[in-house]
Amino acid sequence: MVLCAVLALVCAVAPGVASDDAAGPATDSAAGPATDPVTGLATDADATPVLRIGFSTSSPPYVDMVNKAGLEPVLVAAALAKSGYRIVPVFLPHARALELARKGTLDGCGPVGRHTDVAELAVGDMYLRYSNVVVSLEAAGLDIRSLADLRDLAVTAFHNARVFMGPEFAAMADANPHYEEQVDQRAQVEAFFYRRDRVIVVDERIFAFHRARLAARGVAVPVRFHRIFPPQDRFFAFRDPAVRDAFNTGLRTLRESGEYARIVR
Repeated sequence: MVLCAVLALVCAVAPGVASDDAAGPATDSAAGPATDPVTGLATDADATPVLRIGFSTSSPPYVDMVNKAGLEPVLVAAALAKSGYRIVPVFLPHARALELARKGTLDGCGPVGRHTDVAELAVGDMYLRYSNVVVSLEAAGLDIRSLADLRDLAVTAFHNARVFMGPEFAAMADANPHYEEQVDQRAQVEAFFYRRDRVIVVDERIFAFHRARLAARGVAVPVRFHRIFPPQDRFFAFRDPAVRDAFNTGLRTLRESGEYARIVR
């Protein structure tokens, strides 16, 4: 219920949601927003600065592109609202978002990890911690204790896992002829339950979301979690260091007030 209430914040601060990478600021009217002559930021008629922020394509519960919601749009909108900014989410692939942020078409994008190339961008404080795990079927009886144990298994990881998970993971992936990555994590989890011939690398929240949806359809198979990875910190990167600072200040305020805990629980 709390998350549903908070989701309204996205609609309030970002009615002009975009799902492509067309150039130029998002608008709320045919005439388009004004531009602040000092900051160069798009503004509403009431002088509210508008920021185009890139988010990944759908990965519920973090990003729900269809319903224009999710933990990440809510958190970023809430943090930047503390400094008077309004965001317009733009949903597109991770690499494209970084490219457009560097070009200035986007004012920021995320998530990025510690191993992501964020040259020319200002990276904010850690806003969320992902818990990536290996999931196998209980019936398979696998005992996975390290990356080395994945080398001979059929593994499906999330898209760009090689980048997000670091060089040791990338080396494992390169050495494993049965390794693949899946852009659509809904399809990743569904294939795991229906094919039953692979293990998957996935964030626990994402897996739980899709597992619950499948369970409602009668798909319920016992699984085993292999927690061989450390928590993965996630960040947002911004074109303007001043916006990055505003994000950090807002994030700190959310944590101190308890609002952050209510959003992410």
